[in-house]
Amino acid sequence: MPDGDLGCATKIAMGIMAIRDRQSKHVLLCLSDENASKQLRRMNWQQSNLQRSYVCNRELIKFFRKRLGWSQQQLSNESEISVRVISKAETGESIATSSIERLASTLSVQNHMVYPEDLISRPLEMCHKFMDALHSRKYRVLDDLERMVEPDATFRITGDPQFVPFAGQHEGVAAYRKALKKFFQIFEFASAFDHMKAYEYYPRGTDVVLWGTALVELVGGNGDVKAIPHRQRFRFRRGKLYSLEDHYDVQQEERFVTDAAALRGDGIFDWLEDSSFGDKGKP
Repeated sequence: MPDGDLGCATKIAMGIMAIRDRQSKHVLLCLSDENASKQLRRMNWQQSNLQRSYVCNRELIKFFRKRLGWSQQQLSNESEISVRVISKAETGESIATSSIERLASTLSVQNHMVYPEDLISRPLEMCHKFMDALHSRKYRVLDDLERMVEPDATFRITGDPQFVPFAGQHEGVAAYRKALKKFFQIFEFASAFDHMKAYEYYPRGTDVVLWGTALVELVGGNGDVKAIPHRQRFRFRRGKLYSLEDHYDVQQEERFVTDAAALRGDGIFDWLEDSSFGDKGKP
């Protein structure tokens, strides 16, 4: 490489640059020449027992391509994958595993790496599965879904834990299960609530935002239904949930928790802390 090119690479070592390796015909998105190989390893497939081909999520392929402002021909030029193969991927046909890996590296940008597993994932379907399980399994929502969740996933529920016992940032599945257990000691979904009609889903790449209003009742209450508007943001990486944020009207939620404490006639924390509720088959 000429000295001038080396000097240029040094000047932008702290930025993101696309390096085309003509011998391997692979595009790397990296921070500098020094960590190019490390970056490539992170972008490779992580799942084992790979098939020879997969059906891509055509909407995701289109989303990432259009995010770069590219036509199919431009993506073909950058990835050195034929337009025919790209067209197959965007119409829901299977393409070679190696092509998916190359597309993922080409479609990556500075603040959002794209992994091969992303391009065959179904974030919207996983969100529907999560919400179905939440309303049927309650705090055990992840018992049957752990394969689609990263072990160290982060779950953030808005609010002050001093006033809303299940609020806060919960690291990992076990911590989130404990928070949900507290939630379902205070609330239960109203019998007439149809979650399949209550929520709207807005996918954007590997993220999905949910908007809706849940109808709940206080456990042991008089059946008074309370409406809780809320928004959730699901974030997926390599086909697994790694972040979930739950936003709602914090002041409203604090009032509901206060009502629950008054209903029981004691401090809300006295009966929630370290409770074994539900561990022996209780609803």
